[in-house]
Amino acid sequence: MLKDGERLDELFRESMQIIQSREVFSFSVDALLLANFTRIVKRDQGIIDLCSGNGVIPLLLSHRTAKPIEAVELQEQLVNMAERSIGLNEKADQITMHHGDIKQIREMFDHSSFDVITVNPPYFTNNQPLKHLGPHSIARHEVHIDLKGVIGAVRFLVKNKGRLYMVHRAERSMEVISELSNAGFRIRRLQYVYNDRSSGTAMFVLMEAIFHSQAYVDVLPPFYIYDTDGEYSSEMLEVYYD
Repeated sequence: MLKDGERLDELFRESMQIIQSREVFSFSVDALLLANFTRIVKRDQGIIDLCSGNGVIPLLLSHRTAKPIEAVELQEQLVNMAERSIGLNEKADQITMHHGDIKQIREMFDHSSFDVITVNPPYFTNNQPLKHLGPHSIARHEVHIDLKGVIGAVRFLVKNKGRLYMVHRAERSMEVISELSNAGFRIRRLQYVYNDRSSGTAMFVLMEAIFHSQAYVDVLPPFYIYDTDGEYSSEMLEVYYD
Protein backbone atom coordinates (compact mmCIF):
# COMPACT_ATOMS: atom_id res chain seq x y z
CA MET A 1 0.00 0.00 0.00
CA LEU A 2 2.78 2.47 0.89
CA LYS A 3 5.63 3.41 -1.42
CA ASP A 4 9.08 4.69 -0.43
CA GLY A 5 8.88 7.95 1.51
CA GLU A 6 5.14 7.64 2.19
CA ARG A 7 3.35 7.51 5.52
CA LEU A 8 -0.16 7.02 6.85
CA ASP A 9 -1.73 9.97 8.66
CA GLU A 10 -4.94 9.89 10.66
CA LEU A 11 -8.17 11.73 9.96
CA PHE A 12 -9.35 11.33 13.52
CA ARG A 13 -12.91 12.66 13.39
CA GLU A 14 -13.71 10.53 10.36
CA SER A 15 -11.82 7.43 11.57
CA MET A 16 -9.92 7.33 8.29
CA GLN A 17 -6.31 7.20 7.17
CA ILE A 18 -4.65 9.06 4.32
CA ILE A 19 -1.42 8.44 2.47
CA GLN A 20 1.02 11.36 2.47
CA SER A 21 4.64 11.83 1.42
CA ARG A 22 7.51 14.11 2.27
CA GLU A 23 8.27 14.35 -1.46
CA VAL A 24 5.00 16.05 -2.41
CA PHE A 25 2.73 18.69 -0.96
CA SER A 26 0.74 17.40 2.02
CA PHE A 27 -2.58 18.83 3.13
CA SER A 28 -2.67 21.25 6.03
CA VAL A 29 -5.19 22.92 8.30
CA ASP A 30 -6.77 24.92 5.47
CA ALA A 31 -8.09 21.75 3.82
CA LEU A 32 -9.62 20.59 7.10
CA LEU A 33 -11.27 23.97 7.59
CA LEU A 34 -12.66 24.00 4.06
CA ALA A 35 -14.21 20.55 4.40
CA ASN A 36 -15.69 21.52 7.75
CA PHE A 37 -17.08 24.77 6.27
CA THR A 38 -18.73 23.00 3.32
CA ARG A 39 -22.48 22.39 3.60
CA ILE A 40 -24.14 19.43 1.89
CA VAL A 41 -27.93 19.13 1.86
CA LYS A 42 -30.24 16.30 0.85
CA ARG A 43 -31.14 17.75 -2.54
CA ASP A 44 -27.49 17.99 -3.63
CA GLN A 45 -26.63 15.47 -6.32
CA GLY A 46 -23.38 16.47 -7.98
CA ILE A 47 -20.33 17.11 -5.76
CA ILE A 48 -16.83 17.80 -7.08
CA ASP A 49 -13.50 18.86 -5.58
CA LEU A 50 -11.02 20.72 -7.80
CA CYS A 51 -7.26 20.97 -7.20
CA SER A 52 -7.83 17.90 -5.06
CA GLY A 53 -4.25 17.01 -4.17
CA ASN A 54 -4.11 13.70 -2.33
CA GLY A 55 -7.89 13.56 -2.00
CA VAL A 56 -8.26 14.76 1.57
CA ILE A 57 -11.36 16.90 1.00
CA PRO A 58 -13.35 14.16 -0.83
CA LEU A 59 -12.44 11.74 1.95
CA LEU A 60 -13.58 14.18 4.63
CA LEU A 61 -16.83 14.94 2.81
CA SER A 62 -17.55 11.25 2.25
CA HIS A 63 -17.91 10.89 6.01
CA ARG A 64 -20.93 13.24 5.89
CA THR A 65 -22.76 12.12 2.76
CA ALA A 66 -23.35 8.98 0.74
CA LYS A 67 -23.62 10.96 -2.52
CA PRO A 68 -21.01 10.34 -5.25
CA ILE A 69 -18.02 12.68 -5.16
CA GLU A 70 -15.78 13.51 -8.11
CA ALA A 71 -12.27 14.95 -7.73
CA VAL A 72 -9.78 16.40 -10.20
CA GLU A 73 -6.01 16.66 -9.71
CA LEU A 74 -3.26 17.53 -12.19
CA GLN A 75 -0.30 15.77 -10.56
CA GLU A 76 -0.25 12.06 -11.33
CA GLN A 77 1.64 11.12 -8.16
CA LEU A 78 -0.98 12.77 -5.97
CA VAL A 79 -3.79 11.09 -7.92
CA ASN A 80 -2.15 7.72 -7.33
CA MET A 81 -1.82 8.43 -3.61
CA ALA A 82 -5.44 9.58 -3.44
CA GLU A 83 -6.72 6.47 -5.20
CA ARG A 84 -4.87 4.24 -2.74
CA SER A 85 -6.23 6.22 0.22
CA ILE A 86 -9.73 5.93 -1.22
CA GLY A 87 -9.32 2.18 -1.50
CA LEU A 88 -7.81 1.92 1.97
CA ASN A 89 -10.90 3.61 3.43
CA GLU A 90 -13.30 1.56 1.29
CA LYS A 91 -14.64 4.61 -0.53
CA ALA A 92 -13.98 3.51 -4.11
CA ASP A 93 -17.71 3.14 -4.80
CA GLN A 94 -18.29 6.76 -3.76
CA ILE A 95 -15.21 8.81 -4.70
CA THR A 96 -13.77 8.99 -8.22
CA MET A 97 -10.39 10.63 -8.80
CA HIS A 98 -9.70 12.11 -12.23
CA HIS A 99 -6.16 12.77 -13.41
CA GLY A 100 -6.71 15.90 -15.43
CA ASP A 101 -6.17 19.61 -15.98
CA ILE A 102 -9.01 21.90 -15.00
CA LYS A 103 -8.00 24.12 -17.91
CA GLN A 104 -9.60 21.35 -20.00
CA ILE A 105 -12.57 20.87 -17.68
CA ARG A 106 -15.00 21.22 -20.60
CA GLU A 107 -13.61 18.02 -22.05
CA MET A 108 -14.06 16.11 -18.78
CA PHE A 109 -17.57 17.00 -17.55
CA ASP A 110 -20.86 18.34 -18.83
CA HIS A 111 -21.82 21.97 -18.38
CA SER A 112 -23.80 22.81 -15.22
CA SER A 113 -23.30 19.37 -13.66
CA PHE A 114 -22.65 20.05 -9.98
CA ASP A 115 -24.58 21.42 -7.00
CA VAL A 116 -21.50 21.63 -4.76
CA ILE A 117 -17.95 22.51 -5.78
CA THR A 118 -15.03 22.72 -3.37
CA VAL A 119 -11.60 24.10 -4.22
CA ASN A 120 -8.41 24.83 -2.34
CA PRO A 121 -6.61 26.65 -5.18
CA PRO A 122 -3.04 27.87 -5.56
CA TYR A 123 -2.71 30.85 -3.23
CA PHE A 124 0.26 32.86 -4.39
CA THR A 125 0.71 34.92 -7.55
CA ASN A 126 3.94 34.67 -9.48
CA ASN A 127 5.21 37.99 -8.09
CA GLN A 128 4.45 37.37 -4.41
CA PRO A 129 7.48 37.18 -2.09
CA LEU A 130 6.27 33.92 -0.52
CA LYS A 131 6.84 32.06 -3.77
CA HIS A 132 9.16 29.03 -3.40
CA LEU A 133 9.53 27.12 -6.63
CA GLY A 134 9.99 23.38 -6.50
CA PRO A 135 8.80 20.24 -8.26
CA HIS A 136 5.36 20.51 -6.64
CA SER A 137 5.02 24.29 -6.38
CA ILE A 138 1.88 24.30 -8.55
CA ALA A 139 -0.11 23.23 -5.50
CA ARG A 140 0.47 26.60 -3.85
CA HIS A 141 1.62 28.98 -6.60
CA GLU A 142 -0.15 30.14 -9.74
CA VAL A 143 2.50 28.75 -12.08
CA HIS A 144 -0.01 26.58 -13.95
CA ILE A 145 -3.40 28.23 -13.40
CA ASP A 146 -4.45 31.49 -11.79
CA LEU A 147 -7.49 32.49 -9.76
CA LYS A 148 -9.45 33.62 -12.81
CA GLY A 149 -8.81 30.26 -14.50
CA VAL A 150 -9.97 28.31 -11.44
CA ILE A 151 -13.16 30.35 -11.18
CA GLY A 152 -13.76 29.90 -14.90
CA ALA A 153 -13.68 26.13 -14.45
CA VAL A 154 -16.05 26.42 -11.49
CA ARG A 155 -18.47 28.57 -13.51
CA PHE A 156 -18.61 25.95 -16.27
CA LEU A 157 -19.35 23.14 -13.81
CA VAL A 158 -21.80 24.76 -11.39
CA LYS A 159 -25.56 24.44 -11.69
CA ASN A 160 -27.85 27.45 -11.40
CA LYS A 161 -28.01 28.28 -7.67
CA GLY A 162 -25.17 25.82 -7.09
CA ARG A 163 -22.63 26.52 -4.35
CA LEU A 164 -18.90 27.01 -4.39
CA TYR A 165 -16.81 26.53 -1.25
CA MET A 166 -13.31 28.01 -1.36
CA VAL A 167 -10.47 28.69 1.04
CA HIS A 168 -7.88 31.32 0.13
CA ARG A 169 -5.32 33.62 1.68
CA ALA A 170 -7.02 36.45 3.55
CA GLU A 171 -4.88 39.12 1.89
CA ARG A 172 -6.38 38.20 -1.50
CA SER A 173 -10.00 38.12 -0.30
CA MET A 174 -11.07 41.28 -2.14
CA GLU A 175 -9.61 39.94 -5.38
CA VAL A 176 -11.41 36.63 -4.89
CA ILE A 177 -14.73 38.36 -4.20
CA SER A 178 -14.29 40.55 -7.28
CA GLU A 179 -13.52 37.61 -9.57
CA LEU A 180 -16.47 35.63 -8.19
CA SER A 181 -18.80 38.58 -8.68
CA ASN A 182 -17.61 39.02 -12.27
CA ALA A 183 -18.35 35.33 -12.88
CA GLY A 184 -21.92 35.60 -11.60
CA PHE A 185 -21.47 34.43 -8.02
CA ARG A 186 -22.72 36.08 -4.84
CA ILE A 187 -20.94 35.52 -1.52
CA ARG A 188 -23.36 33.89 0.94
CA ARG A 189 -21.10 33.12 3.92
CA LEU A 190 -17.69 34.52 4.80
CA GLN A 191 -15.37 33.62 7.67
CA TYR A 192 -11.86 34.83 8.41
CA VAL A 193 -9.39 32.46 10.07
CA TYR A 194 -6.76 33.71 12.50
CA ASN A 195 -3.79 31.96 14.05
CA ASP A 196 -4.96 33.10 17.51
CA ARG A 197 -6.74 35.98 19.24
CA SER A 198 -3.56 38.05 19.39
CA SER A 199 -3.03 37.91 15.63
CA GLY A 200 -3.20 41.31 14.01
CA THR A 201 -4.35 39.98 10.64
CA ALA A 202 -6.23 36.94 9.34
CA MET A 203 -4.46 34.04 7.64
CA PHE A 204 -7.25 32.53 5.54
CA VAL A 205 -10.74 33.31 4.36
CA LEU A 206 -13.48 30.70 3.90
CA MET A 207 -16.20 31.52 1.37
CA GLU A 208 -19.51 30.06 0.30
CA ALA A 209 -20.65 31.59 -3.00
CA ILE A 210 -23.91 30.89 -4.85
CA PHE A 211 -24.20 31.08 -8.62
CA HIS A 212 -26.93 33.46 -9.85
CA SER A 213 -28.11 34.46 -6.40
CA GLN A 214 -29.16 37.75 -4.81
CA ALA A 215 -28.56 36.52 -1.25
CA TYR A 216 -26.89 38.79 1.28
CA VAL A 217 -23.67 37.73 2.95
CA ASP A 218 -23.44 36.33 6.46
CA VAL A 219 -20.08 37.32 7.95
CA LEU A 220 -19.38 34.65 10.55
CA PRO A 221 -17.41 35.15 13.76
CA PRO A 222 -13.62 34.83 13.46
CA PHE A 223 -12.19 31.32 13.65
CA TYR A 224 -9.09 30.94 15.84
CA ILE A 225 -6.81 27.94 15.28
CA TYR A 226 -4.96 28.27 18.60
CA ASP A 227 -5.93 29.53 22.03
CA THR A 228 -3.88 31.83 24.23
CA ASP A 229 -1.56 29.10 25.56
CA GLY A 230 -0.61 27.80 22.14
CA GLU A 231 -2.87 24.75 22.18
CA TYR A 232 -5.55 24.08 19.61
CA SER A 233 -8.70 26.11 20.26
CA SER A 234 -11.96 24.37 21.13
CA GLU A 235 -13.31 25.00 17.62
CA MET A 236 -10.16 23.57 16.03
CA LEU A 237 -10.37 20.50 18.25
CA GLU A 238 -13.94 19.99 16.99
CA VAL A 239 -12.65 20.05 13.40
CA TYR A 240 -10.08 17.40 14.23
CA TYR A 241 -11.95 15.16 16.63
CA ASP A 242 -15.70 15.85 17.12
